[in-house]
Formats: sequence, C-alpha cells, structure tokens
Amino acid sequence: MRKMLWLCLVALAASAALAGGPPGRRDGQRGGPQGDRVRGDMFRGDFTGQRNRGNAFDALRRYFDLTPEQQTAVSKLDEQRTADEREAMSELTKKLDKKYASLIVEVLPADQKAKYEQVLAALAARDEAHEAAQKELRAVLDKARADQGVTAAATAAARRGPGAFFGSSVPNSKGDIVRQCINLTEQQRTAVDGIQRDSLDTMRNKMRDVARPQDWRDADARQKYTDAVRKVREQVDAQTAEGMILLLNDEQKKAYQTAAAAMDVSTKKTAAADDACEKKLTELVGAEKAKAMRAGWWQVPPIVQPGQPGGPPAKGGDAPKATEF
Repeated sequence: MRKMLWLCLVALAASAALAGGPPGRRDGQRGGPQGDRVRGDMFRGDFTGQRNRGNAFDALRRYFDLTPEQQTAVSKLDEQRTADEREAMSELTKKLDKKYASLIVEVLPADQKAKYEQVLAALAARDEAHEAAQKELRAVLDKARADQGVTAAATAAARRGPGAFFGSSVPNSKGDIVRQCINLTEQQRTAVDGIQRDSLDTMRNKMRDVARPQDWRDADARQKYTDAVRKVREQVDAQTAEGMILLLNDEQKKAYQTAAAAMDVSTKKTAAADDACEKKLTELVGAEKAKAMRAGWWQVPPIVQPGQPGGPPAKGGDAPKATEF
C-alpha cells in the first residue's frame, strides 16, 4: 500500500512539474479563481468518486445524430457554457474563501488577526492579477481559433492528444497553441503529433539528469528542483514549437505569432504579480515562509521513510532498501 501511494505521488508530481503546475493558486491551496474543473470518468465516475451524471451536451451527443451545422451551433453553446461555469466556480470560490476566512480570524489570537488579513489581501491581489491575465489570454486565443475556423470539437481533441495535461482549457506551451488554435490539415496534424511525442521522449530523458532533493523537507532544495524542472521544460517547449512552426503556412504562422505574443504578455503579468505578492509576504511573514507562495501543490513533501535523510532512524539502525518504496 505504501509503495502504491508513493508511486501515485511521484506520478502526480512529475505531471505537474512537466506541465508547469495546474492553473490557479500556487500556494498549496486547491484550485483558484482561474482554475479549471477537471472532468473525468474513472471507473464510471468522476475524480470526486461520484457517478458521472453527464450534462445537457453529453446527452445530446450520445443519443442524437447531429448535422454539421447543428454540431457547430452546439459547439459554440458548449464553449459558452464552459465560460459561464468557469465564472460561476470563480465566484463560488471567492465567496467560500471570504466566508471561511472570517471564521478563521475568530480562531486566531488578537495579535495575529491583522497579519492574517494582510496575507489574505496579498494573495487575493495576486489571484486577481492572474485571473485578469488569463482572461486577456483567453480572449486572444478564442479569436485566433475563430479566425482560423477551429471548432470546439477539434480543440477538445487536441487537448486529449500527446502531452495534454488533464485537458487544460488554456495552452500550457506554445506548441499547444499550434495544436489547439491553428486549423491544421490532416498531414500537418500527423506531423505535429509526431513532434509532440518526440518532445515527450526528450523531456523524459532530460528529466533523468535533474537531481532530486536529498531531503524533501528542505524548502531551498525543493525550489532548486522546481527551477531545474522548469528550465528543462522551457527549453524542450521552445524546441518543440520551433519544429511545429516550420510546418505552418504564412497565414497560420501569423495567427500563431499573435497568440504566442499574447502568451508571453500573460506570462510576464503573472510573474510580476507573483513578485509583488512575494515581496509583500516577505514583509509580513519573512523570506523563508514567503518562498512557499511560489511552491506548487505537488511540492508538499512526501512521507519520509525511516532511515531516509530528514526521517527517523531506521529500525535496527539499517537504512531502508531502495526497493522499499
């Protein structure tokens, strides 16, 4: 059981690291204003353990045959539903955060209440900046898809392709822009998917050279590991996008360049919001604790086994075997 738990944690950590972490909060909290709900059907249920009930669109597509015109109209409605759902979830998250923050304040001693509220304000300002940047990027990407004539079904199919991360509705890399926002021919699609598969192999090979922390409780070591993983990812993503661009015609390249520039702007705005938040948190709680703001949810230190660095002594003084986990 322990072995299986460890393997699951490692798999989740690697997926998040390669994809840059899920959108939304990066301070260890679940989701965020701009976070996307993960839809899944695992063992005839979703990831929450509830039976998958589907929705109005699932019922239509499963039990009715639609004409191409109807499919186009329904796809547009589905995109609008996704946007409305994202907005509704964002508002619900904010409402719940506000409700429980007021309850948490009542638990804290008087000398900590003001600081806690200031920390919340700094995180809220960061989240709002992230949300605004994501909204601007979505608008550009939606326009690029519309101008290219990319249907919602084609975008959804691309999100399920090689290297997709839980079907995220926002491209995680510039290669994703080519796959999700450009109207590719069948020949181009086949070539692009091949490049994506090659990039995944390259990523895995390079990741083997990234040294893992000896002590996962060491915040600095975890951050160095994160930075190294991110650097590898950025290098591979850049090479992947360069290979894909060579396959595009002039019109496609123009659409790609517009979307890629918007992604660069969004990334800079997000980083600036992170910098401002970390600076404020450093003033409030100190530099060491403020570093946790940039830590992904997957960076939670795993359970340290007896005999491992940072863990309790092994039984009988012997270190655990490598195969124990």
